[in-house]
This record gives sequence, structure tokens and C-alpha cells, in this order.
Amino acid sequence: MNVRVMTDSGSGLTKAQAEALGMDYLPLQVTAGDSTYLDGIDLSTDRLYDMLEAGDMPSTSLPPLGIVEELAEKYEEEGVTDVVLITLSNGLSSTNSTVTAALKSHDINVHTLDLYTTLGVEWYAAQAAAQLAAAGVAPQEIVTRIAEAIEDSKGFLIPEDLDHLAKGGRLTPMAAKLGGLLKIRPILEVSKASEGKVDVWDKVRTTSKAIKKAAEHIQESLTPGKDYVFFVLDSRNPEGAALAAKGLEENGPVKILEQPLCAVIASHTGMQAVGLQYIPKIEGVEV
Repeated sequence: MNVRVMTDSGSGLTKAQAEALGMDYLPLQVTAGDSTYLDGIDLSTDRLYDMLEAGDMPSTSLPPLGIVEELAEKYEEEGVTDVVLITLSNGLSSTNSTVTAALKSHDINVHTLDLYTTLGVEWYAAQAAAQLAAAGVAPQEIVTRIAEAIEDSKGFLIPEDLDHLAKGGRLTPMAAKLGGLLKIRPILEVSKASEGKVDVWDKVRTTSKAIKKAAEHIQESLTPGKDYVFFVLDSRNPEGAALAAKGLEENGPVKILEQPLCAVIASHTGMQAVGLQYIPKIEGVEV
């Protein structure tokens, strides 16, 4: 058995970072104006943030099929038999099903699952897959361990720019205008409970209250005695990120990894957004 691990840019990794960790990489595409970029290759998160602050309204799409085919042909040449595929949720993108079909057409066994989310949880799942594969764990056992952790994971996003959400079709213009006037902030959930899609979990007055409520709910959802990894993500909102971290540590110190909101998600949430996620630690995985 010759095994490779593959992830996409929803993990927040760049191509260079993924390859340094022993993974193959699929860049989602980001289109802004007349230009289309390969996320994590010729588009950095900071550059995407600059575009958003300049008023651009980027759209996102699947990784180029040509890159998938190139990898598949490379696998055939190298005798790769199995691929552990870690992508953003099926509710957000058809990346998983498209790549799976392409690899299977080359007689490559694909071991995958629906993460029901993206961002930090996808980053952790990709790291887990790479580390476990390097340790000789069988591909299907890797997927089983990750799937068990996903069952007890969750994530929330609190957007600040409601107009951006409205332009992207996530809110009606009237709802965005009213929300802005009343300082109403939706708490968006992207997890198994929302079937991997973006859903409004609650609406709260002011961003700070929304962040605190999301953190409180996460604290209440944790299984006593279980170790978790927590993620705080933001698109240039350090104050909001600090408030989220404080809320997650309300009951004592926990392992919090702070990351920028990756380009393919920030393209839809806009600037100043804050994300909070958690996932149980997987045995044999260090981050």
C-alpha cells in the first residue's frame, strides 16, 4: 500500500506549508475583478484582506481540475494506491465529490469523509491525517479516527460586515441594513448540526455579545474530562479574537490556536469576522 494525504486551501495552509508537512495540495480559486487566483499559491490571506478592504467582492470556485489530473497521473507513475482526502465540507463545496471521482477514475482508492466544516478543524484533520499516515496507520483507520472527533466538534462565525454578506447572497439587503442600524450580529454555525452549510444559529445585539455567547455555548457543549483543541480565527479583528480567546478560557486555560480566517472563507464573510471552533484531540497527533 502506497498512501498519500491530500488537502485543499480551506485548511488555511499554503501549498508550501502543506508540502512541508508531507501533504499534496489543492488550491481553491478566488476571483476578484478580472483576475482569478490560486489560493495559497499566488494569493496570500493578507493580499485577499487588502482586496476586501479596497471594496472587492471576491467569489470562490473549485480547484482547477487540471491540477487534480496532474496529481492523479503522478500517483500512477509513483505507484500510489490510496489517498486520504481532507477537504472543506460538502455543504460548502463540491470539491470532495469532484476530486474523489477524478482519483477513482485512475483506479486510486480514496478514503475520505465529510468534515461538516472547514478552517481550523480542517487544518487539524489534515495534520492528523498526515501524521497518522507517516506513523503507518491504515488509511481507513485514519478516516475513522477523524470522523469520531468530528462528531464532537463545532464552529461558529460572527461576521461584522453585514453588507458584504448581503452582496454575497447570505443576507437580504434589507436584513443587512436593519441589522447594521440595530447592531444585530448573526452567529453563523458551520458544523454537523447545520449539515456542513452556513446557518444562522442565533442573532445578538453587538459583536462582543455575539462572541461571548458563542464562547459560552462552546464551554457548555464540551464533554467533561475530554481534551480539546480550540481555534480562534479572525480577518483583521485582533480585539474580537482576544475576546473569543478569553471566553474560551473562562473555565481555565485551554490549548487555543489562533489563525487568520483563510481566504476562501473571508471572501464570503468580509473583514473583521471572528471564528471559534473546537475538536477533540486525536491520539497520536501533535500540533
